[in-house]
Amino acid sequence: MAQIAKTTKSTQKKEAYEKKQEQGGKKVLEYIFGALIILAILFVVYSIFVVS
Repeated sequence: MAQIAKTTKSTQKKEAYEKKQEQGGKKVLEYIFGALIILAILFVVYSIFVVS
């Protein structure tokens, strides 16, 4: 009986850790895509000034 409780507890910890990692990963992806969008906008503005 104690082994079942121990397994359940470790499974819950593992699921909580995976959920935390997923949320952190999503946040990192949002920062990366945000930075890429900003760099693209800056490149477009730079290109407009160089061409004109």
